[in-house]
Amino acid sequence: MGRRELSRARCGIPLMLLLGAGLENYVGSRLWGQRGFSRAAVAENVIQTDLEHVLPVGPACPLRSATMVRGNFEKEMATVMMIAADKAGDFATLAQQIAAGVRPDPRQQRKVGNDLKLQGERLKTLLDNMETSADFQVLEAYFVMELQAQERGAPGARTVEKMTSWQGAGILAEADGMMVPPPPEGVDPVALSRSAPAGPGMVSQPRAPRVLPFTEESFTGVAGTEMLEAEYTKLVDEHRELVSFGEKYAEFDQAGKEFYLDRMLDITQRWWDVMSEARKFGIKPVRAFEAYSQEYLSQSGLTPRGYRDLVDGVHAYLRQKAG
Repeated sequence: MGRRELSRARCGIPLMLLLGAGLENYVGSRLWGQRGFSRAAVAENVIQTDLEHVLPVGPACPLRSATMVRGNFEKEMATVMMIAADKAGDFATLAQQIAAGVRPDPRQQRKVGNDLKLQGERLKTLLDNMETSADFQVLEAYFVMELQAQERGAPGARTVEKMTSWQGAGILAEADGMMVPPPPEGVDPVALSRSAPAGPGMVSQPRAPRVLPFTEESFTGVAGTEMLEAEYTKLVDEHRELVSFGEKYAEFDQAGKEFYLDRMLDITQRWWDVMSEARKFGIKPVRAFEAYSQEYLSQSGLTPRGYRDLVDGVHAYLRQKAG
């Protein structure tokens, strides 16, 4: 048996695992549950009535930090993940050929392998920048993405990053007649391939813009809403200040981080109070806010209450990390 044939015989099983864990069907990791996310950690809040929209906190917050605006992290993440998934289609075609005993063109193998490797490196750089950011809003976006993946039974972005790089390395190794490297530590391709497919909502971004739920005109002509309008205006100002203050969140000591999270929890509850009170007066959010809310909930598969639980869960996890 020649060197390439021997290599292919050794590589056939790993490559089938790679095929089963194709990026377009990425699923099932529970690793983040082991790292601290849990429903028990979510702060319990008494909510008397159902919410109709997302609250303007977390990913839906239109008050963006300068760091978040400069980095454009969420859009960049969506772009990288979509490209990686597209490249995985090319990979799946090669893996099917190898599994069927058909020798692919080594030049095509190297192209696909290098493309996947490049996307894996690009994704790793982006995730590293988010996870190590000093800015609270960037950290929040990172962990919202991870907790949402856990809640949907899908792999986190780190798993996608590792698998993308591994797929690229596997294709390049096979093209050169080498052994396919072992799976990344903590990643089980078989378990991924046996779980239910994940949807696109975890990384795709709504086309509707993020906006505040009300304007000055929202309260015009509605009797008895003077105090509500004043509270809304105050809330927006204080939330904007808190977002700006959070750009140095990672530099705070434990007490500072816990104080910040207390403020954010208070802001979240006040948003619910304001939107609930506006609802009692028959004041609806502006159409752009409703459009964003509907699109986000549709993409993510969440309910309005589920969205609040998601954000509260991330804040609870960050509180654990601060301790």
